[in-house]
Amino acid sequence: MGRDLATQAELVKLARALGTTPEGVAFAASLPPGDIRRIRERVVGALYDEHRAAFRRIASITSVLPTMVNVRIALRAFSPLLAARVAGEMAPDRAAEFANRMPVEYLAESCLHLDPRRAAPLISRIHPDRALAVVMELVARGEFITLGRLLDVATEQLLVHVAATVPDEALLRIGVYAESDAQLTRAVAVLPPQRLRAIVHRALAGPTDLRSAGLTLMGRLKDHHLRARLGEYAAESDDETLTELLHTAMANGAVGELLTTVSAMGEQAQRRVLALPALADDDTLKHLIQTAL
Repeated sequence: MGRDLATQAELVKLARALGTTPEGVAFAASLPPGDIRRIRERVVGALYDEHRAAFRRIASITSVLPTMVNVRIALRAFSPLLAARVAGEMAPDRAAEFANRMPVEYLAESCLHLDPRRAAPLISRIHPDRALAVVMELVARGEFITLGRLLDVATEQLLVHVAATVPDEALLRIGVYAESDAQLTRAVAVLPPQRLRAIVHRALAGPTDLRSAGLTLMGRLKDHHLRARLGEYAAESDDETLTELLHTAMANGAVGELLTTVSAMGEQAQRRVLALPALADDDTLKHLIQTAL
């Protein structure tokens, strides 16, 4: 594909911010992922700040009305987009009070439009059961870009609930779009070993994009021992499965993630990987060596 996984993910997120397709932002593909991210952050800032004064005035009106009256008005007159923009200008405690009384479906739609710069204080004050219900609604909708953004501001308690409840495939796809490697590492670290093994094997048994998601996850982890454990779970697979993973890494610019994971593994798991017949191919070896250099 000619792009590494980090660049692909940033292009998708930039396209979402601009309301277009990844093809529509292909002009940025030659930039490093960090530069694409900075462009996106500036775009988001400009879009959310453009009419901020008007939303702030609306937010000030809500302070003089009872909560239930505001909720009824919002549900009748405000789209989820408008509600999200107003919530970003409200005091976090007040906004959370409204959110705890709103329908889950309405909140899930609003999350797509919530200013990411103001999300953390609000999310930390929403009742954990309500927040988890919204997460599951977003999972059902396949809103993994939104979930990746919200993961960055999730509380420790919410991370534990999400990790225990969200399906394996959804966790893998959320990890592709997570904003923070450190927060993603914390989310993975709370999972028990049997769940981690199941997630790794789900990635390996899935289509190409799910294998890529697994490689992304292993490559982004900040904990060397946690990465080693995931890599060793992968090394339990048969030759055909590991060869598919190798070919996925080569085709999708993820050889770096693969090599980083193998280097973290124990000696026995490394020997298992290095014994793959596919590594006897000269072109494959040349590709790996060039990437390592």
